[in-house]
Amino acid sequence: MVTYMDTEALVRLSPVIVRGQVESIVSRSDAAHTEIHTDVTIRLLESLKGGAGRDRIVLQLPGGSVDGYQSFVFGSPGFRKGERVLVFAQPTKRGALTVTGLFQGKFRIESEGGVDFAQQEGAGDAGLVLRRGQKREAGRRPLADLLDQVRDLVKRHPTLEAALTPPAATGPVDAVSSADLGFTLHPIIALRWFEPDSGIPVTMMFNPANAPAVVPGGARPQFEAATQNWTNVTGSTIVMHDGGDTTAACWRADGVNAVSHGDPCGQFPDFDPVTCSGVLAVTGVANFSLESKVVNGASFLRFREEDIVINGGTDCFFADPGNYGEVVGHEMGHVTGLGHSCGDPFSPDCATDPVADAALMNAFAHGDGRGPTPQKGDINGVRFIYPPAGFVDAQLNGSAFTTGQTSSLTADFNGTAKADLYVFVTLPGGGFFALGAGAPNVLVPVASNLQLGFALEVPLSTHTFTGSEAAGAYTWYALLVRPGLNPAQSANWLSIDSAPFTFTP
Repeated sequence: MVTYMDTEALVRLSPVIVRGQVESIVSRSDAAHTEIHTDVTIRLLESLKGGAGRDRIVLQLPGGSVDGYQSFVFGSPGFRKGERVLVFAQPTKRGALTVTGLFQGKFRIESEGGVDFAQQEGAGDAGLVLRRGQKREAGRRPLADLLDQVRDLVKRHPTLEAALTPPAATGPVDAVSSADLGFTLHPIIALRWFEPDSGIPVTMMFNPANAPAVVPGGARPQFEAATQNWTNVTGSTIVMHDGGDTTAACWRADGVNAVSHGDPCGQFPDFDPVTCSGVLAVTGVANFSLESKVVNGASFLRFREEDIVINGGTDCFFADPGNYGEVVGHEMGHVTGLGHSCGDPFSPDCATDPVADAALMNAFAHGDGRGPTPQKGDINGVRFIYPPAGFVDAQLNGSAFTTGQTSSLTADFNGTAKADLYVFVTLPGGGFFALGAGAPNVLVPVASNLQLGFALEVPLSTHTFTGSEAAGAYTWYALLVRPGLNPAQSANWLSIDSAPFTFTP
């Protein structure tokens, strides 16, 4: 999760700024495959800052694929061999050069009508309102204009030559994503935990070392709230369990799903406390297996371990109420298997999708005090990844109607089982009327032996009130029952939901 960095922030924080072409992409790892990174070699066409006298630089990105072992970090920029790019780069705390601000510091260069344009990774043309009322710059600009701006800013923000340690990458392939429902799946390869399918929780542990002391109410309670909020999503089987405190830290395969603070292993670039911008936190897949399972039509591999690393120098952001909770809740959404809802190279433009923009999984922090609360797109996503046997969520377009108005009943469905579907409304004077029945107080199914899946806003009933209906309180019910069994016995139910309303002639 990041906060927005404008061009001046990118220039000021980047000791190296170059324009060039991607020459090679190679993934590397240590002997035990506990930490994998990807090296991207760029052949320079122009050095705007920090690369004078060099014909190539090498960027080191977290994640990659080596000998069948793979790991990923959300928000890491994608590169393609032969791609023309403008890159803002800074060293990690270990000294390896990487892209500034994760995806924010990479622009691909495209030609159109004989004119070169610079397209920022994951950026749309529309402005995005961010902290302190700041508006996002256009994500696509004529390259010449951007280069002129960068050259002017370099004069104001010069730097000494950086240590460009050569370390050469496999850029991310196409992301697996859902339909336009306000969420995307884990980028590159869809991944999920298999434990919830057997009723086993996913355990996250909290490393209190270096946790920001400025968080109103404390960091750990917000971590606890994040685990509870993801667990409380109805229509999903995942349970996020607080496993207590740990000394495990960093993004590494050590068998512990841990939240650690201050980037203790120096794996990521610094956050800038002056402008309060940069990378707030990252979540990395430290281990997974090639076991696969198809869920709601998507093929998933199996998570084995994930780590959340909160960056240091972030007190300026976390001092505001709810902000730490938003960040740790967002990163925990990655732990469930969700990608960014919008705003990065693998997801939609936030400006064109209000559901994705409002989601906790937005690549950019909202910073509005919302805390670790999943929104509509987040809920859709975790329901999609972790379906129960059966679930229904009934929705009505209002709670009070008068003569001439139209009520519309829809429902969201999720599940792996087959079911009989009953839809009926209780009446003010007593009794009920079921859809598909020829008379009151007769319960018949709308659909029998229905194979459940993931479906949103399925229309069930539309009614325009004429004034002849009885005044009073009504309630719609949608009921899923195991096929062929008695709907009057609650033991046979898979799920039930209601939508009450009143009618006044």
